[in-house]
Amino acid sequence: AGGVFSRPVREGPMPLRSRGGNSRPDGFGKCRPCGKRLSAQKEIQTRLQNLSAEVDLHLSSMGPEGTSLLAAGKAEPATALAYVTSTCPLLIASAEFFVYGSLLALSTIRWFRFGIVAVVLGFRLIVYALLLLPAFLQVAYAYFHDGRILRSIRFGKEPRNYLDIYRPLEALEGPVPVVVAIMGGAWIMGHRAWNAQLGLRLMDAGVMLVAVDYRNFPQGCVPDMIEDIGRGLSWVFANIGDLGGDVGNTMLLAQSAGAHLAALLLLDHSLLEVSATRSPGSGSADQDGPATLPEWSVQSLKGFLGVSGIYDLPTLAPHLATRGIHPRILNHLTLGDLAGCSPARVLDNVEERGKASEAAARLPPIYLLHGQADKSAPCWSSEHFGDVLRRMGATSVTVDLRASMTHTFPVIEGPLKGLDPQVELVLPMLFDQEGGRRLASLPPMRPLFPAWYVDLVARIMPY
Repeated sequence: AGGVFSRPVREGPMPLRSRGGNSRPDGFGKCRPCGKRLSAQKEIQTRLQNLSAEVDLHLSSMGPEGTSLLAAGKAEPATALAYVTSTCPLLIASAEFFVYGSLLALSTIRWFRFGIVAVVLGFRLIVYALLLLPAFLQVAYAYFHDGRILRSIRFGKEPRNYLDIYRPLEALEGPVPVVVAIMGGAWIMGHRAWNAQLGLRLMDAGVMLVAVDYRNFPQGCVPDMIEDIGRGLSWVFANIGDLGGDVGNTMLLAQSAGAHLAALLLLDHSLLEVSATRSPGSGSADQDGPATLPEWSVQSLKGFLGVSGIYDLPTLAPHLATRGIHPRILNHLTLGDLAGCSPARVLDNVEERGKASEAAARLPPIYLLHGQADKSAPCWSSEHFGDVLRRMGATSVTVDLRASMTHTFPVIEGPLKGLDPQVELVLPMLFDQEGGRRLASLPPMRPLFPAWYVDLVARIMPY
């Protein structure tokens, strides 16, 4: 997969949501393909053309060796491309990101229309990134040069269906716990590499992290994103054991927009499992026909950690508009069904109350971490979602509201200051009683900037 393994890997069955049509359970909204998304075939062709030009340019600059490889590549393009991919991952990743960024910029102009809010927030984000650039470059260097990281493993056929595996050395000796991480990014600018710092830290603790990517808007809408994440989880449960991961000790971690999508996936999947249980032999109680459940269950997960999540779109829509997410974008992002794409409203919309309660009871332990100083997603979003889950019958729900913690503190400012609240929560969830001891045995994180400098730059961060 993606040139990393010498043998084919199982992609895993396609999640039930991806069958198209109105495949969601009653009251869960209408899911259908986004008719205005970019053509995947056209994008792939464009990307390959750009990558081919980059490969030719790189090989031409290498002298006689490159010339011979270039000549061989004309007859067998995979030879040259495989060489450059293995020796220059930064070149390939940069070319792919340039292609994606260009497509994203061109396709989102008509949505933002250079609104003053989007311009100001975008400028502040650029300044914020530049002020912290030395630290980001350190993480980027480790991402491309740490031999324990397997990058760009393809798990599906859609654009952005790639994942990165942060594989600790302990995985060579026996199964290690697994964290499946879904990054945020306002559904528009997310990338699996945003999980690099967390993955590097967890490897030091003997934990494997799988960073799953998904289509961003306008490449895809919420149903497409959930389909991608579900397919990524199917791949993990089907293949991670071969890489030293412990399928029986796997948890799901997601932040911001990723927490929104992951929560939707868990609820959707739990409702589908209930339908399959009530109608054995058909796989689903819906009228779309029989279906096969993917190779995982919500009960297969050790837990779900949602960080700074967004769980109620209709209520949050006015606030999100002040943060650069215009209502028109939300409307197209959700195919006009904000309530059906809101985790806090999914179970309430199920017509049969017993089915909703049974689905809630099947959920793994839920831990919702949120900062009271969050400007992008107010902390009451997690508080309200936790109340809904408890009322519906979820057996283990914890809501952790922390004073002075901002939206990006757990993933950016905290680690820069030598703090990592995500790891502090993950290890006890995976190792139970041993989690505290393992956390204490970790070498302390080295602050990359003085605390006062990080606090000052955090004031510029628009999210």
